[in-house]
Amino acid sequence: MSNGTMNPLTAVIWGPFIQAAYEQFVSAPTQVNPATIKNMPAGYTLVRTIQMTDSIGPVKSRVFYGFVAVGGTPTTAVVALRGTATNIEWWNDFMWDLVPFTQVPNGGKVAQGFHDIYNTFGTMTPGQQQQSTPAPVVVTGHSLGAALATLLVADLNANTPLKPQAWTFASPNVGDAVFAARYAAMSTVSWRIYNQVDAVPYFPVDIFGNYQPVTTGYAINSLGKAKWSLGCAHALNTYLHVLSPATVPLDPACS
Repeated sequence: MSNGTMNPLTAVIWGPFIQAAYEQFVSAPTQVNPATIKNMPAGYTLVRTIQMTDSIGPVKSRVFYGFVAVGGTPTTAVVALRGTATNIEWWNDFMWDLVPFTQVPNGGKVAQGFHDIYNTFGTMTPGQQQQSTPAPVVVTGHSLGAALATLLVADLNANTPLKPQAWTFASPNVGDAVFAARYAAMSTVSWRIYNQVDAVPYFPVDIFGNYQPVTTGYAINSLGKAKWSLGCAHALNTYLHVLSPATVPLDPACS
């Protein structure tokens, strides 16, 4: 996987899509298939909504996880997956047993919590629009959404003609060394952006050292640029501000 040079200004383009997915869920958590996305970046049209099922809890119902939107110049399809938003999803994040990632031949093993959610991946046509799903070009996510985005990119690269770019923020470790190597061999642009003082990118860990980060990591450091706390170090806004302080104001709660 050859990426060239990471461009922070390109990275921050995708942040508002993740934020829109997160805000859409938080504002209407029972709305599985919204007809529109609040705060959709200008110039992009919603073409599909994304649903998955949290694998822990008494009621295993479909939940809104993100969307596919098309727009920009050149025309780009963006798959945006939100981060962790509920206690159940945090519990999924901590299900760290390694299980085979069978979607990809010789795909190694990945965390059970991420795998169980990803196995329920599906899309719906928003509202009553009847539009076909375009070829995704950019897949982006934060936190849990970043882990799921990594699995989606691996799946699409192995099983379809698509070679989507991956731009992830604050991704936990997704799988073992075999999975990481298989991912590294894919012919796609992929940037795993992580804050060196954010705890999440260093998890899961196990005593045997089985978990390995996927390649093409791009380190940032928010020390001295944002207040240090677990929440501020992990916040998508902090990541975007450190990448491009001139264009992304820091959340006052973290200044």
